[in-house]
Amino acid sequence: MMLKLKKSLPILYLLLPVFVIVMMFPSNAYNDPDTFWHIELGNYMLEHHTVLHHAIHTFYNDKLPYVPHEFGFQLIVASLYDILGWPGTYLLTAICLFILIIGLYRLTSISRKELGLGEHHFLLFLIVLLVAVCVYYYYFTSRPQMISSFLIVWFFVYLREFNLRQTKGYAIALIAISIGIANIHAGVWPVIAVFTVMALLEALFERSLSRGKLVTFLLIIVMGFVNVGGYKSIFYIFTVTKNHFNLMINEWQPINFASPTEPRTILLLVFAMLLPFCIHRKPFRFMLMLGIIFLGVSSYKQNLFMWLFFPYFAGTVVDLIPYNRLVNIPYKRYVFMLGITVGLSANIFYVFISPPTIDSKKYPVDEMDYVLAHTPGGVRPKVLAPYGSSGYVMSHGADVLCDGRQDPFVTDETKGVFNYTAFERSMKGFSEILPDIVAYDKPDYVLVRNNSSSRMYQGWVSAFGTPVFKGRYGSVFKIDSVKM
Repeated sequence: MMLKLKKSLPILYLLLPVFVIVMMFPSNAYNDPDTFWHIELGNYMLEHHTVLHHAIHTFYNDKLPYVPHEFGFQLIVASLYDILGWPGTYLLTAICLFILIIGLYRLTSISRKELGLGEHHFLLFLIVLLVAVCVYYYYFTSRPQMISSFLIVWFFVYLREFNLRQTKGYAIALIAISIGIANIHAGVWPVIAVFTVMALLEALFERSLSRGKLVTFLLIIVMGFVNVGGYKSIFYIFTVTKNHFNLMINEWQPINFASPTEPRTILLLVFAMLLPFCIHRKPFRFMLMLGIIFLGVSSYKQNLFMWLFFPYFAGTVVDLIPYNRLVNIPYKRYVFMLGITVGLSANIFYVFISPPTIDSKKYPVDEMDYVLAHTPGGVRPKVLAPYGSSGYVMSHGADVLCDGRQDPFVTDETKGVFNYTAFERSMKGFSEILPDIVAYDKPDYVLVRNNSSSRMYQGWVSAFGTPVFKGRYGSVFKIDSVKM
């Protein structure tokens, strides 16, 4: 009986990751509002053979300066979309997810390796799968964090390996990842800098700072500035947090930890319970713990880092679980990797034979079809649309007041009625002040959602006249410049 069980274990190890990955439905990766303008910006750069330093397709005739802090991702996703359509974006998702999952498992291994423990434990395999599911469903839409998340995880792995064994290979990998993140998703590059400073402080505290370490750490920091956007790219966080503009976006707002069923609340509690058992009087772990908790509780967006580094802290705690040896079943890592590969391949196959469609209730698909059908060829109409929909609008032939990029639209140059910036007018405008904003910005069309309040809607009808079209997303008002 035991012999039969042992023979069947490799099959179970293979089927479990396959089942988990297949349950990560590909549809979750589509229809993020930012994806549309990322692709549009990427296509513009590919077509014009340039890096964008100005906003495009706006009411401002491309005069607003733009920091290209995500240009690398935009080139990649646009290229895949142009060749393969939406399945191409999922192909990128699948590749990033595979590399991330392997990286998450390496986090558990290096955590144990630092303390002289056996590097593998079956429970870690389950923890990594659980974390991967949560990261995918909460954060893994077609946006730059798909790439930056696995780059950050692997940077950390190599940083800890470099602490144990200083080799040129690890040093080169660390420097290369620093350059990569600075050019693909520069907004999160400061995390790389913070990890590097932590490692430097650790080396000083433990009196293990060699010339090779110091040079490597310095090159990691210096090479982060080697990007097309310069220092403004890697300090982008200070741009979007200016005057707390970022708090107007849901994903930047503090997490509501009041709900006991909120997954992030559960994660925070579990993470807090791990801490007494995983610091091991190591200064680096203590510094990392403080940083991850700060990011984890600050906002929905930053909470991703708590998920990513949960395996590192959990890696040394599984040995404290009662009877853990009974479930520490030997298994081969290649079987785990094969299972992930099979699951992702199945999802990729499904996406290619059944390509996704854009949700016409979430985005103004019918409405933009109407607008473009009533616009002369070669002309981009000025369309005022809600912030979350403007990326679709600008990528489908119209100019917008403001899209998903904050930095061009929070500048003084964009201030208008009520002394609001373009970003503020876009976020606050679909209210009783909409007629004032329309009178100032003079769009050709205004798109409003179907879920707008009846009182607001009637006020807009009074100001703009009867909608010229109603679709599954909302209503289209044609603005009469004479009347306004």
